[in-house]
Amino acid sequence: MQINPNNLRKHILKMVYDKKSGHIGGSFSICEIIACLYSNYDLINKDKLILSKGHAVPAIYAALYELGLIKSLDSFREIDSPLQGHPDKNMLKYIHATTGSLGQGLSVAIGHALASKLKKINNKVFCIVGDGEMQEGQMWEALMLAPVYNLDNLVCFIDKNKMQNDGRLLGSMLFEEKIEPLGWDIREIDGHNIPEIQRILNQKQNVPLCVILNTIKGKGVSFMENDNFWHAGVPTQEQYDRAMSELDGKL
Repeated sequence: MQINPNNLRKHILKMVYDKKSGHIGGSFSICEIIACLYSNYDLINKDKLILSKGHAVPAIYAALYELGLIKSLDSFREIDSPLQGHPDKNMLKYIHATTGSLGQGLSVAIGHALASKLKKINNKVFCIVGDGEMQEGQMWEALMLAPVYNLDNLVCFIDKNKMQNDGRLLGSMLFEEKIEPLGWDIREIDGHNIPEIQRILNQKQNVPLCVILNTIKGKGVSFMENDNFWHAGVPTQEQYDRAMSELDGKL
């Protein structure tokens, strides 16, 4: 099944609107990569996905809903719900790591990738990190470690939407110049172009792969794009209707 990223956005929008809580902007910016991964890899039984930027988990819930693996999104962010505001592997069996403390997800992904190597399991381990959390020292320790173990089953995606909770990232973070010398194969692509994402993932991998996804925070809804209010903003009824209409027009 090929998942439409704008269907994911519609589910995300409804979850946040209904519960008056959640993160639209950073969830919207990863909808293409989430759609691509869940459409082309077995993230239920074989491959792994670690969402380091855990506040964007509505995109994963939306994908699982599209695949029929969860029957309802109505309990999003409710107490004791499997659909917590950040991924919780103890609450939902389809989650591979509990995340939310930014900067830690790549270290967890390295653990999964190394374990697969040691057990001779032929799979892929994917990690999605935000460009804001690249300011965390642990991220760079992890980036230095992965090539040491030649983790050619590991793919790190950096969601470069150029914003974080407290505003726009200052200056240009030159990830390519800093990461490639550590021993990674690094590529920079349009993070909203699914054929381009698939082309990169179809290439043979010999070392850890880092893919910088140039994205737009709030992608898909004109008045949300590049507006950091929507990092955790909740739409009014009028805004919700307008956003849904825009997304319907893109299906």
